[in-house]
Amino acid sequence: MLKGRKFGCLFVLVMSNAARISSLDGVRGLATVMVLTGHFLFADVYRNQWWFEMAHSGWLGVDLFFVLSGFLITGILLKSKGKPHYFREFYRRRFLRIFPLYYAVIIYAALAIVLIDRAPEHLWKGYDSLGWFLAFIPNFALAFKNDWLWQTNWAGLNHLWSLAVEEQFYMFWPLIVWIMPRKLLGVSCAVLLCVGVVSRQLTDHVYGTLWSMGSYVLPFCRMDGLAGGSLLAILLHTNKIKLGGFEQAIIRDITFLCFMGLFYWLVAENSHWRGTIAAFTFVGFTYLALCEEGIVRRICELKFLR
Repeated sequence: MLKGRKFGCLFVLVMSNAARISSLDGVRGLATVMVLTGHFLFADVYRNQWWFEMAHSGWLGVDLFFVLSGFLITGILLKSKGKPHYFREFYRRRFLRIFPLYYAVIIYAALAIVLIDRAPEHLWKGYDSLGWFLAFIPNFALAFKNDWLWQTNWAGLNHLWSLAVEEQFYMFWPLIVWIMPRKLLGVSCAVLLCVGVVSRQLTDHVYGTLWSMGSYVLPFCRMDGLAGGSLLAILLHTNKIKLGGFEQAIIRDITFLCFMGLFYWLVAENSHWRGTIAAFTFVGFTYLALCEEGIVRRICELKFLR
């Protein structure tokens, strides 16, 4: 079993570009499988099947991505805090990792549509405009459009909304990590967790409907997942919790209870707490994926998922 005193070495490995933790690749793979399953089974033809609600809940894979992203990014920031060129190095790496491929896809889609449709005037105005994608804010366009069918002339690129949420989180979170003493960073995460559920309620009140598009894609409505992953990184980095032993048993049981609560809210109840319960569930899942002993680690190290 990985002892608590060895955690520092593991944390460096997790956050280092030179090394990978295979179980975290498995977490990414699981999130991908969930999202793909949710989209493949979205068709109304399956709606009356008994397994539809659980299978369609693959959209929760996005919440898992947010938790993992918050965990990894916060770990990188904590590791580099106090070093020279803190902001420059962080944003340089984010830019090189995301922007070239993102804009290559946008340009490719635009050229393909122009070749198919000789006069695509409708693509240059309104909420389907290319400008939303070039500005990296397609999630705001979706919120203003408020159409759950996600009809677009941009070849399904509306799904880039989740990447946009992450990038918008990166705009302010490095500054908070840099300014805040480490003792208060956990408090900041707790505040953001509350911001998530309250923002969803307020946003739906503005829209006048439960689970509006705005409450699903706007960045402040998705803060609980990103903040939950960030909180896990802070607790491990400051050695408030350890990997293995008594902590592992406690977090395993809490994660199971959160999962059962999530299952209830998916099937029997429609509540804004569902997103926050999902965040807590996946924070525990990510922690267990890092522990050397346990079924979660073994599942996440399956070659198929990695």
